[in-house]
Amino acid sequence: MKIFKMNKVGLLEIIKKGEDSFTEFKEEKVHPDDIAAEIVAFANTEGGKILLGVSDKKEIKGVSKPDIEMHRVENISHNNCEPSLAISIEKVKVNKKIILCIYIPKGPERPYRTNRGVYYIRTSSGRRQASREELLRLYQATRSIYYDELPVPTTSVDELDILYFRRFFESFYQTKIEEMNVDLNKLLENMKVLTLMDEKLVFTVGGYLLFALNPQKHFPVCKITIAKFYGNEIGEEFEKKDLEGKLEEQIDGADRVLNQYLRTKVKIEGFENELKFEIPRGVLREAVVNAVAHRDYHIPSQIRIFIFDNRLEIMSPGKLPNTVTLENIKLGVHSERNQLIVSYLAKMGYMTQIGTGIPRMIRLLKKYTGREPDFEERGQEFIVRIWRPNL
Repeated sequence: MKIFKMNKVGLLEIIKKGEDSFTEFKEEKVHPDDIAAEIVAFANTEGGKILLGVSDKKEIKGVSKPDIEMHRVENISHNNCEPSLAISIEKVKVNKKIILCIYIPKGPERPYRTNRGVYYIRTSSGRRQASREELLRLYQATRSIYYDELPVPTTSVDELDILYFRRFFESFYQTKIEEMNVDLNKLLENMKVLTLMDEKLVFTVGGYLLFALNPQKHFPVCKITIAKFYGNEIGEEFEKKDLEGKLEEQIDGADRVLNQYLRTKVKIEGFENELKFEIPRGVLREAVVNAVAHRDYHIPSQIRIFIFDNRLEIMSPGKLPNTVTLENIKLGVHSERNQLIVSYLAKMGYMTQIGTGIPRMIRLLKKYTGREPDFEERGQEFIVRIWRPNL
């Protein structure tokens, strides 16, 4: 476990700043349920610290029996939090009073709850009970559950685009559905396109987005919006196209629209004319496919692609999943937020599932434009910024 060293000056500076997303003040003999709730909230979010012996008004009260209180807090983290969580505590002396600095890490086994069964998360103003969507996200972050495998209530197999599904199945598996000697509903269930809910077969989220006749019926914002602005900033005048339909139709539609907006030049080789795109089509396809495959589908927002004179910005809902960072994504580190959708896009030939897409994108852009793409997290969005060359 990481060893923390807090000195008097550092502690006083933290107290002066007051409570925030990472800091909570508590007085001695606070109720075990209150301590457990704070530990759970920090563990379910980004981690943080509790300063025991400091009042909400920033008054240094101290702890009268620090060793006994340390033992009590450790017992609370072990017995009142599910699963139990390893914390670290250190004593800091300020004005002849002892403050306990309790460090709570971002939990490796999220989501955590109190022994009363309540899940908390940390906010800038304190803690609050996690919503259903936030709880799903916590499960998803630890791969306990994949959102795209959850059921979509009130759907049925009647909404399946059977001709589209048949073409996909026969193309990938090189056999006809009838030759499988299995009921169609059972086949769809085995492929996780359908799932049981209250003893009825309904679509999974991924199955519906991939194979339903009208995916926007239940997921109206699961689409791609492309906007072309004039100049290098967002302005009031722009052209906009909304791309709906199945995920594959959205990807192919984005490919067509982007290449209508971007420039090409003719390169003459011998007696043949060759169109040269300012940005390689493979790069654009990779960026769009990644956005579709890895976006957070329970955030009610569409994928947005903004085209400016000097750049493109592909904005997908949701931050980078799990252990993926803005640094290691460039090295091919990847994590599948939507396992079902990724598996089918791979079967359709849009991805490899081995993490080579981003490094290949970087390599091609450096070759064709002389500049790498930028990756950014802003709010609840992940942004890929591709710079256009001066042709």
